[in-house]
Amino acid sequence: MPRWRCLLIALMIVGAGSSFGLAQEAGPRVTTIKGVLTIIKGDVYTMQDLSGRFVQFRVDQSTQRERLVVPGERIEIQLSPDGRALSIKPVQ
Repeated sequence: MPRWRCLLIALMIVGAGSSFGLAQEAGPRVTTIKGVLTIIKGDVYTMQDLSGRFVQFRVDQSTQRERLVVPGERIEIQLSPDGRALSIKPVQ
């Protein structure tokens, strides 16, 4: 079989696989974490989650906030895979 036909068949298989979702990548996952805010140092916040683990995350101008939070407050964050807080809100 000529080489160009093999290439054409391979391209058709790859194209068919992607149309059935076989070659799609998963999108970035957002994680929700609840706990107590413990430390604020510049744009890096540290919280202790409900299982006792300490979690550090970055806050920037794009982070959505209902209001400013202070250490000792219970919060819920939406965390991106790169460690940036997408949103912070106080919880009861």
